[in-house]
Amino acid sequence: MNKLTLMLAASLISTSIAGIAQDKKQVTEDYMRSSLYTIIVDDHGINGNGNAKGAIIKETFYKTPLPEKFNDHNLDKALRSFKPSQYQVTDAEIAAVGGKEDGGKKKGGFGKAMGKIGKSVASDVTVGVVDTTNTDKVTAQFIKFMDQNNIADRLIAKWFNAGKYNAATQSPYNMELIKERGLYNASTFDKDIADKSTRGRAMLEDAGENLIGNTFVVGLRFNYVNKEEMAKALGAGSNSLLGQAASVAGRGYVIKTTAFLFKLEWNEEAAANFYTKYYNAKDANAFLKSGLFKVKLVGTETSWADVQSTTFSKVSEKELVERATVRAIDNVIAKLQRKFEPFRTKTPLATTEPEITAFIGMKEDVESGDKFEVLEKTEDPETKIVKYKRVATIKAEKNKIWDNRFEADIEQAENAANKSGEVQKIKATSFSGNAKNIYPGMLIRQID
Repeated sequence: MNKLTLMLAASLISTSIAGIAQDKKQVTEDYMRSSLYTIIVDDHGINGNGNAKGAIIKETFYKTPLPEKFNDHNLDKALRSFKPSQYQVTDAEIAAVGGKEDGGKKKGGFGKAMGKIGKSVASDVTVGVVDTTNTDKVTAQFIKFMDQNNIADRLIAKWFNAGKYNAATQSPYNMELIKERGLYNASTFDKDIADKSTRGRAMLEDAGENLIGNTFVVGLRFNYVNKEEMAKALGAGSNSLLGQAASVAGRGYVIKTTAFLFKLEWNEEAAANFYTKYYNAKDANAFLKSGLFKVKLVGTETSWADVQSTTFSKVSEKELVERATVRAIDNVIAKLQRKFEPFRTKTPLATTEPEITAFIGMKEDVESGDKFEVLEKTEDPETKIVKYKRVATIKAEKNKIWDNRFEADIEQAENAANKSGEVQKIKATSFSGNAKNIYPGMLIRQID
């Protein structure tokens, strides 16, 4: 870290924690978030057989904001879509990612059933009803796409606001975004690094570990599937799968979403190379073509979202597809968080009396009995670096899970009007646990 600190000191850049006192009467939004960049897979899953809904899904993907618990680290729109057919991969490259897609866990539900059915059934039904796409192959194509387009380098460049050369700092970069997202005190940020203080060095490490190192890429592949044809396909594959078929019986469609999760690799050696070789360059072009940084596969997950029938809704079919698309994105991201601990986010507690509540729910895939740790901020008196320590554990209560899915309130009102449901009165998820040493604003994070 010496080289890194020396270079930043010369450029007068870095970090100090802003005030961390938490208001015990108000939910805090003042905490570090992971950063996220999302990409849509543009292939036959949404384009096949003249699928008119594919255009709606793509449009919805582009215009839907990221979940609020992430920093938006998206790149230009041209780099937010990906055509696998343009990136050919070898058997060896496919084998290199084999076994990663299920995170070491066995597939269940539809995924397991679809695997059993296989290509023989797909040949007898409408293309796209049974999706036989090799997930490992798409993963390998993703990796090649990101390597050839220097995606990791671009993500780093965005962290440092790569742009025009600044004569004052003698660099085409600056640390403003890191200051902002790291909640560092801008008035002391540069001084602490320039002074080569213990606080300054610690904050550089903190920014690398808790900010840049928590940058993720999620690729999303969609399939728009006819439920009746899927049920037939499942039934045709094996009599033992009729139970699976029953679960999707009926008219309408579902949107299947497969998510590919990658994490930006940030380490001390690569960071030092960036600062010493590129930070003081005349422009950022050389770095953007360096291939210095990489992303690493974390794993994949799949989810399904039902497209509500227009029979029970007054909104258009386009709006129903948009609703299902947003829910599919939220759901698969929530499943990734449940499966992969590094991707899990924090959420502030809303209340602790008379109940412990937080503004998370079905959108985040919270289920009855799910356990969460309650985290308290602590600050090192010398470095002023904030850490979190567990002070309690709480559990999501049965029948008190908030339905905060996209447009859930509208859907509930429609169902109530059709006497097929009721409007939920819950406005936050409730948790059981000892509230003695916790207060609103403390952060919670799901645990296994």
